[in-house]
Amino acid sequence: MKKKILLIHTGGTIGMIKDISSGVLKPDLFYESLVKVIPELYDIADIEVEIPFVADSAELSILHWQIIANLIKQKIDTVQGVLITHGTDTLAYTASALSYMLMNIPIPVILTGAQKPLSELRTDARSNFIDAVEMAISSDIKEVAIFFDHKLMRGNRTIKKHINHFDAFDSPNYPLLAKVGIDIEIYKQNLLNPGGLFHVFDRMDPAIAVYKSFPGCNLDYFQPGDGTRAIILIGYGAGTLSLSSGELIKRVEKWIQDGKLVVLMSETREGKLDPKLYESGNELIKRGALHAGDMTFEASITKLMFLLGQYSEAGIIKKNFSKSLAGEISIQ
Repeated sequence: MKKKILLIHTGGTIGMIKDISSGVLKPDLFYESLVKVIPELYDIADIEVEIPFVADSAELSILHWQIIANLIKQKIDTVQGVLITHGTDTLAYTASALSYMLMNIPIPVILTGAQKPLSELRTDARSNFIDAVEMAISSDIKEVAIFFDHKLMRGNRTIKKHINHFDAFDSPNYPLLAKVGIDIEIYKQNLLNPGGLFHVFDRMDPAIAVYKSFPGCNLDYFQPGDGTRAIILIGYGAGTLSLSSGELIKRVEKWIQDGKLVVLMSETREGKLDPKLYESGNELIKRGALHAGDMTFEASITKLMFLLGQYSEAGIIKKNFSKSLAGEISIQ
């Protein structure tokens, strides 16, 4: 008997068609194209289709994540897996957010997309989609993951690395969950094994300001609003920032005194932050700043949004930010 999966289509290149007159990509009748182009999908799984919205992924917000999470909650007892088709630009953000919102998910939640539409001849959509369906019916996977270009990656460990290549996503600080070639190789030792009851936490708060350092920058131009609850400082390398720009130390002290969280990150995508290695990072940590370890920016900012949505006290948020909630950070 075939397993049943829930297919949630949200938009993106995978479901678009090129307008003949203008040459511009526009939304297609995705379900009709799917049946026409990949009819053999229905030999793999019983597919229930839901299209809650169709949007450019750059337009997605917390509201869209909440819609997806609650749709999965409604269907969790009737399906053995979930497949979400999504635009590539914010795919890693959605996957990261859902990894926190869908706590202790007992089935696979696989996100995928494409660099070229399903309707085009040289498309990656067909292989991404078929292989993602195979992942979505796996009884070994119990987490939110991204499947792209023959690779399954933990959703909150993934980044978009390339605009033009089919190999568009990478997991810089965590090994693959699975790889598809002639055979399907699932690396069980890398998978989450969640315990506890499944629960959806859909409250999130985006009251976060982000400052990215660059040589010659002036921190005076960075003025977080009164409603800001957390500030991310993106520095260089192991976690260094200019201490002479806009009296950074005094600003951080004031932000923390005001009850704001301050998180230090690096612009470097691979490796683990070590802010105590150099003076500037060490001074910030001594004054109460957090650091993101080996979390991606996507995982860090959605984690903050998630924690700000659950808690009002900065101390509780600070304590939980350094914990692994869904495999997003390596704890040493």
